[in-house]
Amino acid sequence: MKSKMAVLMCLIALLMCQSCRMLDVLAGNQKAGTVDRLWSDVPPVQGAEKADLAIPLAARLIVRTLMQGKVNFIAFTAPGHAQEVQDFYSDERMKAAGWTPTNGCVADTDTKPSQGAVCTFIRPNDENQNGLIIVIAEDAEKKQTQIFYLRFDVASDEIKKGKAAGSEQR
Repeated sequence: MKSKMAVLMCLIALLMCQSCRMLDVLAGNQKAGTVDRLWSDVPPVQGAEKADLAIPLAARLIVRTLMQGKVNFIAFTAPGHAQEVQDFYSDERMKAAGWTPTNGCVADTDTKPSQGAVCTFIRPNDENQNGLIIVIAEDAEKKQTQIFYLRFDVASDEIKKGKAAGSEQR
């Protein structure tokens, strides 16, 4: 009897959360913060098309927590392999567009070709800096690559704290 009551309570709680869209609020709506087009200072991959892709829930929760919900994103698909997109976002190309690589592109494997990568860059902007994360994932079934662009502001005091913490660790 106790187990039936526990299951019933869980179902009621789940229904209440779903009906109130509480899960969307807590986890961050997968479409929250999206922009209509790629920012003009980010070089577009040739042949890439805007896609209605959702950032996976786990990644959304991490990004939302780290950026306190202040992040914009857009997704594209491009023909070809992830390695081609990773090579496109070279340090040289991004520097020419005004971005400074923080870690450049880090692939999912040390060997080439990679099936995915994460690229990180920053750009000075008045009192803040813009951060840019490019997540690249190959979809082997569709023979295309998914590209997620996440952009956020980094306050200058947060940057100073990060530099201070980095120098303390050395």
